[in-house]
Amino acid sequence: MNQTANTVAVKHIETPQPPRLQDSLNPRAGSHVLHTENNFEQEIFSGIAKQVHQRDPRNHDRIIMDNNSEYQKNLQDFFPCGPDKWTKAETMHNETQGWGFNQINATPVKARFYSLKFHWVGMRRVEKGTRRWVDLPTTADYATELGLRPPDYSGKDTEAPRQQPHYNPMAELSSLRYAVEGWRSAWKIKITWQSVTIEGLKRALKDLHYHVRLSAIATCASGAVNRPREKQHPTDAGQYGRVRDIQPVPQELQPLLLLALDDPVKRVQMAAAVCQYAMGTPDSRARVILCNALHQDSAGVGADSWVAAQCLAVEGDYSRPVIQRLLSQHFVSEVHTDNKQSAALLASISSKTTLVRSLLAEELNCANWRTRLLACNTISQLKGPINKDLANKLIYLMWNDWSGNVKQAAAQALGKLGMGRDVHNELRMKLEEGPASWRVEALILIAHLQIMTAKLLPPFLKCFNDNFVAVRKQACLTAAALIMKYSMVLNQLIQLTQNDPAWEVKVVAISALGKIGCLTPTLQDHLLWALHHEEKPQVRIAACQALKILKVKGPELQNLLQERFVLEPHPQVHRHIQGLLKNYGYSIDGDRGMVHKIKDQVQRLCTKSIITDKVLLMEKLENMYQQQRKYLVNESRPDTTPISQLLQERYNSE
Repeated sequence: MNQTANTVAVKHIETPQPPRLQDSLNPRAGSHVLHTENNFEQEIFSGIAKQVHQRDPRNHDRIIMDNNSEYQKNLQDFFPCGPDKWTKAETMHNETQGWGFNQINATPVKARFYSLKFHWVGMRRVEKGTRRWVDLPTTADYATELGLRPPDYSGKDTEAPRQQPHYNPMAELSSLRYAVEGWRSAWKIKITWQSVTIEGLKRALKDLHYHVRLSAIATCASGAVNRPREKQHPTDAGQYGRVRDIQPVPQELQPLLLLALDDPVKRVQMAAAVCQYAMGTPDSRARVILCNALHQDSAGVGADSWVAAQCLAVEGDYSRPVIQRLLSQHFVSEVHTDNKQSAALLASISSKTTLVRSLLAEELNCANWRTRLLACNTISQLKGPINKDLANKLIYLMWNDWSGNVKQAAAQALGKLGMGRDVHNELRMKLEEGPASWRVEALILIAHLQIMTAKLLPPFLKCFNDNFVAVRKQACLTAAALIMKYSMVLNQLIQLTQNDPAWEVKVVAISALGKIGCLTPTLQDHLLWALHHEEKPQVRIAACQALKILKVKGPELQNLLQERFVLEPHPQVHRHIQGLLKNYGYSIDGDRGMVHKIKDQVQRLCTKSIITDKVLLMEKLENMYQQQRKYLVNESRPDTTPISQLLQERYNSE
């Protein structure tokens, strides 16, 4: 007798109850919540599980959820019923149904062909329509079919998602990959290399129709440039010294692709030549085909000439037709990836010839500023020394071009080409010497280049005290663009906000202080003073904006804003003050009671009767004053009591 069996605890798995809607919804819903005892409805309505589609038609009468719960459908019976219900052929039908044999002759039926695989598909009777539910689905016995796994109501998938096969194409083929894929897209070739077979490609390469051959060759080229590098075990890699590459195209297809170079259709020849470059085995015949495609495209906008120029440039061809086609695509195309590809190829071949620099220097004279900007950015990527003519053109654009973007691009190109020291020395010279226009240009360029050195700082600080308004304004703008938090710069800006005679400079200085974002007690006091005492509304608006950017808070600001909100006459300043009050959550009304008292007292004192009494009183006091002077004319001390004092004494006595 086995004693161990008596001590083993058998765990009985019971089906857990799914959560109810009453447990997840707001209790205030009360009787409006659906009360159901059916587990299927509870799972569907609560959203804890979703139905998994069953491809097998034999599972049409059951429902399997993604949390492993299973339900049996309650469907109505067929009417009229099938022959298997009232004949004796049910057994024979069931035996022959899964093997693809005909019931009458017992002969094999034709199998269906799928891509890459053959399958024997059982013959089933076609069912038209669907059967209705006669009742809600009921819980099925999941334990026997799903391996004793109960449903999971935690909301997480119990099965790990399928990992899609992932591979990294070879990085060194990125230029060829872009060229081939762009050429395929231009010719609307949608066949992917993952969905074809070697036998299918063989038949397509020998097909009578040229478009079939063209698609097959383009597919081979796409597979060649997208091939992954074969992963090898570390021990094998150490043994052989390097990682082996996957063959670009199967060996049995290479002779057919080589024969396609002599195809009677020119377009197929072009595709075969591109495929040879994609495979990394270009020959003289393929090179001649691509060169002919370049010469035949006089306009320089065709897809064949573009892919030909890319393939030849990748190979290292630096002839004039290749460079001109790359430049035409670079300056004509509006696609950013095309510009990036052409710039990279031009940079790669610029070390072998000076023709690239010469042709790009001609584009610097173009009237379109976008062309000049693109030419400057491309020149900055070239390899090799720069000639004097190109350097002079870049220097001229850096100082005299009307576009700020072109100025910045020209200066950056000079810096990347090894002429940064010359640019720096010229900037310092223009700040220290020359007319005011030179200093303004130098300050603008410094703001664009985002540079500030120890040698540029002293002449830069002098620009804050310059005699010309334009120089002082541009110095403030440059300090804001560079976000200079140095104490010397901040002190200069604060001095301008207080003492500069031009209100335009005050506005720019206050805006620069707000953009720099370095709040100090001194700066806060100056901003409050500017909001309260400045005469120009533009200065007060700039102070409001700086206070908002710097996030100044406190009772002093609250009192000032509430006071200015009542007394501010300018509508725009009034709107900015109201925005500040709402932003900080301050009361807009403020001390409304005292304000109303003052207004009522002013209105009462300005009535007609009171003003008339004041005028009569002043006349009476004037007469009294004249009579007193007559009596005291012989005395030595003069009477110096003014009329205002007499009025004050009269009102105080009353």
